[in-house]
Amino acid sequence: MMKVAVLALLLAVLVGAGVAVVYFRPGTQFSDEELKAFNFTPYPEPRQVGGFSLDDAAGGDFGPERLRGRWSFMFFGFANCPDICPITMAVLGEAEQVLVEAGDEPFQGILVTVDPERDTAPLLLEYVRTFSDDFVGVTGSVPDIFAFARSFHAGFSKVLVEDSELGYTMNHSGRIAVVDPSGRHYGNVSSPFDATRLATLHRALSSRVQHTTN
Repeated sequence: MMKVAVLALLLAVLVGAGVAVVYFRPGTQFSDEELKAFNFTPYPEPRQVGGFSLDDAAGGDFGPERLRGRWSFMFFGFANCPDICPITMAVLGEAEQVLVEAGDEPFQGILVTVDPERDTAPLLLEYVRTFSDDFVGVTGSVPDIFAFARSFHAGFSKVLVEDSELGYTMNHSGRIAVVDPSGRHYGNVSSPFDATRLATLHRALSSRVQHTTN
């Protein structure tokens, strides 16, 4: 528990001081309890994700193979979201930049729209590219997206809004789903989100998996 407290304090100090990322010794390992300092909760065992067939907003298919080969940080939201979506995507973009500038391989940033009726592929692509040229926008039919979200324990629903230009908004989950390089749901990051913590979490998770596969 002492190590967990020290790690949490270190992260708080680094964030307050504006330090971009924490560099741990190669091979440094963290327990599940220690990873909670990053607002991350891993599953006791990574969860398999069922089959799915969605669409990449940039063109082409988005299937299970797109979640393999690297870590993915995935958020379920929509382009007309007034608050948590742009904030989350901006923080993910900052975290990606931290890793790139440090010479580390970044995670795959993904936004899955929960409002495919309004989020056309061109609009969704423009939206995600606002935060990173490499981020992926995912769309599809409402039933297919609902099934995909449910496999990550993420829910969403339409809420009618009277006397508004848009007519409705979307309620949705506010966590970032973390997917490991085998395409399994590894755990979730809870808000509030912070670029330093996300970048450091990615580095810690990458080190953990490399250690188990070597």
